[in-house]
Amino acid sequence: MSTKTSPNGSKLDEKVLRADLKALRAQIPDQPTLNPIVNVAFDLSRRLEAGEVSFAELSALATRLMDSACVHRAMLLKEQIGLESERATRKEFAEFVAREVAGIDPDDFEAFRARFARARNGIVFTAHPTFGLSEALCNRMVDIAMAGSAKAQPIGLPHRPDPSLTLDYEHGRAQSAIRNLRDAYVDLLVDFLAAAHSTFGDQVFKADPQLATFASWVGYDLDGRTDIKWTFSFLVRLKEKIAALADIRERVIALKPALGDSAEMARLMRQLTGKLDLAIAAAEAQAKALEAVGKDGFTLAHAANAITEGDGHNLTSAEPILSLLGQVVDAAPDTKAKIEVAALAGLLRATGLGMSHIHVRVNAVQINNAFRAFVHESWTRDLTERQALARIVEMIHSVRPETVNFETLDLENATAIRQFALAAQIAKHIDSDTPIRYLIAECESPATILIAVYFAKLFGVEKIVDVSPLFETPEALETGPRLVERLLAEKAYVDYVRERGRLAVQTGYSDAGRFIGQIAAGLAHERLHHGLAEVVRKAGVKDVEVLVFSTHGESMGRGAHPGPLRRRLRYVFPGESRWRFFRAGIPVKHETSFQGGDGYLLFANRAFAQRALATIIMSGKDPGEGEDSFYTDTNLALDFQIRLRDYQQDLFAHPGYRALLGAFGANLLFKTGSRPVKRQGDHHSDRGDPARMRAIPNNAILQQFGYVANVVSGLGAAVGSERDRFVEMAKKSSRLRPLIEMIARAKQLSSLNAVGANAIIFDAGFWAQRASWAREPHLDGAFKLLADRLLDDDRAGKIAGLAHYLRLDAIELHGILEEIGLEGGKIPDDHRLELDLLQAIRAALIMRIFILTAQLPRFTPTNEVTHDEIVRKALSLEIPEVVSVMRQAFPRRVDDPHDDGQFVEKATYLPKGIDDYGRIETEILEPMEQAYELVREIGTGISHHWGAFG
Repeated sequence: MSTKTSPNGSKLDEKVLRADLKALRAQIPDQPTLNPIVNVAFDLSRRLEAGEVSFAELSALATRLMDSACVHRAMLLKEQIGLESERATRKEFAEFVAREVAGIDPDDFEAFRARFARARNGIVFTAHPTFGLSEALCNRMVDIAMAGSAKAQPIGLPHRPDPSLTLDYEHGRAQSAIRNLRDAYVDLLVDFLAAAHSTFGDQVFKADPQLATFASWVGYDLDGRTDIKWTFSFLVRLKEKIAALADIRERVIALKPALGDSAEMARLMRQLTGKLDLAIAAAEAQAKALEAVGKDGFTLAHAANAITEGDGHNLTSAEPILSLLGQVVDAAPDTKAKIEVAALAGLLRATGLGMSHIHVRVNAVQINNAFRAFVHESWTRDLTERQALARIVEMIHSVRPETVNFETLDLENATAIRQFALAAQIAKHIDSDTPIRYLIAECESPATILIAVYFAKLFGVEKIVDVSPLFETPEALETGPRLVERLLAEKAYVDYVRERGRLAVQTGYSDAGRFIGQIAAGLAHERLHHGLAEVVRKAGVKDVEVLVFSTHGESMGRGAHPGPLRRRLRYVFPGESRWRFFRAGIPVKHETSFQGGDGYLLFANRAFAQRALATIIMSGKDPGEGEDSFYTDTNLALDFQIRLRDYQQDLFAHPGYRALLGAFGANLLFKTGSRPVKRQGDHHSDRGDPARMRAIPNNAILQQFGYVANVVSGLGAAVGSERDRFVEMAKKSSRLRPLIEMIARAKQLSSLNAVGANAIIFDAGFWAQRASWAREPHLDGAFKLLADRLLDDDRAGKIAGLAHYLRLDAIELHGILEEIGLEGGKIPDDHRLELDLLQAIRAALIMRIFILTAQLPRFTPTNEVTHDEIVRKALSLEIPEVVSVMRQAFPRRVDDPHDDGQFVEKATYLPKGIDDYGRIETEILEPMEQAYELVREIGTGISHHWGAFG
């Protein structure tokens, strides 16, 4: 292994080490068991433990590699968004509008109004835990992307999340993205109105176009968490109202110079700003009252009475403001001013009295249990029975609406009911017009949806709440159309969706992507789209929009395409899906999620938000029918889907897959969100059960181990004996090709050598070999102890078995990709080599942690924690707990015990334990903590290469 010194004086030069990796790879054909990453990791470990290189030098090397990966990620981010410049974005969007308008008779203004009367696409910001980068690091990446410079440069910031990931923090990050999106929406509305005005003149100001919607569930999502109180959600919604009204007021003031100083305009502006000022003051007083609860004897009753005061200044509808803005448009002195005011009105119309729309979310079990407790009759035990369904429908028809107040909201224990009561209070006191989505996770029964409709009618919010089932398990995706078909057989449900004007569903990749793989899950989503179009067509429900909300994620692990945003949108909602609805005469809207900190990056400034929003709006144009062999050669396509799903299900059950996920669990990673993580079990075998693991850590661990098997694997088995036909289809099909390209991109980054390197750390033979040659005699005792402890540990063997299983599949994969003409990373580029090098550095650091673990002194068991348990935890990287227990067992004196001048009586004996405890701290615990922190930071660096966390 090379030991050259780098130009900056360090003994560790990434270029030299990269060359070492490349040279070692070239030797593999003659040495089949050679693992270049293991070789480099072992060499780094031996040099580190011998003192030939310092921890600081290894840390500096890792930081340079992480900085390089971060710069590369920033440049890819700009490419994914498709940003050239703000000017280019707006020019392209104006040309799109002009083309759309050109297809409409210039004398048919109503046709123009109808074309843009509803949004065909939407954006939803979620609080998924992908806040793996600090806000400062995100901003640094955006600056690099905007500068367009890929020069290697020190980032100057740690590669880790912010220290306090609270729900307030996440909400603030989401609101920052939404503010940029609001700016972008106004910009594009100005361009839209200007382009349309050239054809339709001042009529466009009566069109009220809806270009897109945007929403957030940050602060309102109760699926899987119980730590969000209704007071938090209501207060957050109030603050969003205050921020939105202040934003509208600021934009009104900014327009003053363009509006002139006529008496009529001055009167209108006084009315407008006055009404906004009073509304802001009223909302601020409400928020202040709610925040004061519990202070100085101020009770909820006091706050509720303050909120419900009928002083006439609290706005609960945007209509008074919109009416005044309409008058300002009429009185504006020129077309440019009219356009700017109309664009502002369009923003208000799109978002209502909030920064965006909101989604609340609960679980189907919460809905069903709340209903059982509410009805308290035996027939509710099995809600799948026809009799139960009939009774629920009868209850919907005969329901008598109830009213709620803040006391009943506070007393309600059932989460699902409380969320409906919350919606009622929001409608009553904050915003009575803007829709609220009510999402129901894990929904597999029509009864659950009908129960939700009943509660919506019970609390009088059926006119603003859209009840939406979430289909995300393989079974739910398969049966979703039948569930909707059953609902459409009930007049009570049909009446409800007709009243709302839409039938809403949500689809997810979290469960399906884990259980049947991401590619099979994507195809299952598409079959769901086709099935929905067919059942709605058969039901003959007219003038009802079908709304499909795709919560697919930010990394290729959860279904988002690694290519440009426009391709990502087509990947998750293909042209064929939109065509099926269009052909049946069914209006369709597609919403897409941008999840957590990674998702918000696409809206990190005004230019990014403009480009992303323009792309999303333009993706909603009417589709054209096209011939695609993926849809005409249905037998081949269906066989491919079934075999791929079967392979992934077998992989899911593979003992090595579970061992890989459970080897360290999420301990390789920083905490990346506020959502509490379910305890997965104390033993690593429990921790690796994919069925008990959330999707984001599941996919993040696959990234960290270096092989995203739920994306990459199974293509060879899926193609089967029809390889030639499949390759020909993949070359021509606009649907199949992006699926294969995503597999190819994932394979370019995946390395079974990385899997092997992470596995060998658990191999007793590896540690026994290090002891047997006596090259590191000062550590022989540690090596022997590790070899002995790991003899019965099955992680290495199982993970190695998985790697062999996956390699057989990878051989077929590379062959198929080469025939299609796609690069699968068989010969890694410099970025992949840097990723491999990060893996090697981290493996060396984990080796250091294991070596230090073997030197932990024994102690008297306390609180039922034994030395053996501490060693086991350390070998699963539960380092914070290990260090905490050891510090309690061996406390270090921080005051000076040698202050002899203070004592008259002299002594010749000094307790030896004082110095020993100090050595435990400085020679074991502190180095262990340092290594572990760098291990986790390198995890962020590895995430940079994948472009997202999990």
